[in-house]
Amino acid sequence: MAATATFNNATKVITVASDGLPAPVSFGTFPNANNPNTVTEQDFDHDFLYRGGTFGITRTFDNNGYTHDGYLRTISISVNDLVLFTTNQIDEGDHILFVFSDGLKQRFIYKGTTFTSIAGECWLSSDSQLDLIVDTQATTPVSGTYEYYDQRNGRTDTPLGAIGIASNGVSIFNPSAGTGLNPPPGFSWVAAGDIPFVDSGEDSCGGHPEQSGQYHYHDPHFLDCWKSGSSIASYNDYYGSTQYNGNNIRHPDGHSKMIGIAFDGFPIYGPYGYDTNWDNLSGTRTMRSSFAIRDSEVAGRPDYGSTSDNPPAGTLMEDYEYVDGTGDLDIHNGRFGITPEYPDGTYAYFLTVDPDNVNNVKFPFILGSKTRELIDTTFTVTPVTGGGDGGGGGEQGPPPTLQFTLQPTNVTVNANETATFTVQKLVSPEDGPVSFQWYRSTDGGFAFAAITGATTDTYSVSALSYMTGYRFRCRIAGPIGAPQQAQNSPLDSQPALLTVTGSGSGGDTANRFDSTSSTLDSTSQTFDGT
Repeated sequence: MAATATFNNATKVITVASDGLPAPVSFGTFPNANNPNTVTEQDFDHDFLYRGGTFGITRTFDNNGYTHDGYLRTISISVNDLVLFTTNQIDEGDHILFVFSDGLKQRFIYKGTTFTSIAGECWLSSDSQLDLIVDTQATTPVSGTYEYYDQRNGRTDTPLGAIGIASNGVSIFNPSAGTGLNPPPGFSWVAAGDIPFVDSGEDSCGGHPEQSGQYHYHDPHFLDCWKSGSSIASYNDYYGSTQYNGNNIRHPDGHSKMIGIAFDGFPIYGPYGYDTNWDNLSGTRTMRSSFAIRDSEVAGRPDYGSTSDNPPAGTLMEDYEYVDGTGDLDIHNGRFGITPEYPDGTYAYFLTVDPDNVNNVKFPFILGSKTRELIDTTFTVTPVTGGGDGGGGGEQGPPPTLQFTLQPTNVTVNANETATFTVQKLVSPEDGPVSFQWYRSTDGGFAFAAITGATTDTYSVSALSYMTGYRFRCRIAGPIGAPQQAQNSPLDSQPALLTVTGSGSGGDTANRFDSTSSTLDSTSQTFDGT
């Protein structure tokens, strides 16, 4: 294993270098039946701002003073401050952390202009006043100053690919598989977890390589291997010197240890945090995700089912929604609070598992759908020529992969109108030319026959009434002229259904050439050659 990290306290920049291999933990056999990629040693380097022990970017109002009377803390806001609310820079439902000069740290949920008397909520009571409902009553009015932190920078969608790095130097990935493995058009598979519909060949440690050979984690299952035989305890003194009931991934008081760092600079902890986020004497428990599977399908999603056309609920990223207040963690899958490493408080992410069965992981697993601050994606990851302990990819590197970025969609047209089917493709890691061939099925998708001359990314046909129910799909192969063919070449698209409305000309079964009673009494029959 080769992974190092150095920290410049003056600049707050942490420098991480790794070979990408999970040692001292081993990895499984690759390629395997569901993953054709080979684990390769990587040259991974990244410098990024470290935010451990902080709450993110500090915001200021023109007036940073408050008064406290009863359970109400009142902040006077200027005309310039009001713009933050009226232009939705601070939006209804946003979480805002206030750190007051009297030592109180409390997160508030902004409720817009709606009156509230619930502790932990705030509302714009007038154009010049923001009211915050606190947990502690002041018997006599007090005053002071504050700093506040909001999530305006955290409205950035969590990117695909590497979003952080584990303590053993392995990359941590987004929970999404993107458009790989052909999900329903417009949707993306959940890459891991306990209910994946697609098998990406994860090993018993919850990791697998992508086509570049980069081994990575998508979910918390890697902790099972870290704990097995106390393998991570031999890694360094941080893990080896203390433990909780034999678990070296937890501090003696039960709080999880850090297991990595997100590339927005905040620490990532295991699943256990303090019961009360600002009280280290409150006991520990698993941190609960605030994401849940939608009760009904999101618009455009195939019905919940058990097939690839109608995948089960929870197998697509879009099946999940954030429900504020249902868990301990926010939309980023983190929270403000104290930890053993940061007794004055920090923002931190937590791995999420099922509180009733910690062996089962819970979406979004590591980071949520949006990050607290912007993810720094300026890192470089380069396969080491000749591979390493993972078997190596050779000087040529791993073979490319084909995928459809646009699947053909069902078409409904009137008889004699033109029906058009289109696909778009991507060759990764570097795009390149491919061959196209369209196929047609006349028996409901049981058998497909090649269509002569249909060799571009688009196929158009004059729809006759008897064609209703025909299905069309495209096959791509290549990349053309590349030293290696794609590992999944050829690749077939999903079939698209043609529906023809109205009778039009050509709909008479007497002139259909799949009919046993064709009558050729027309003087102008046309044969389309397909």
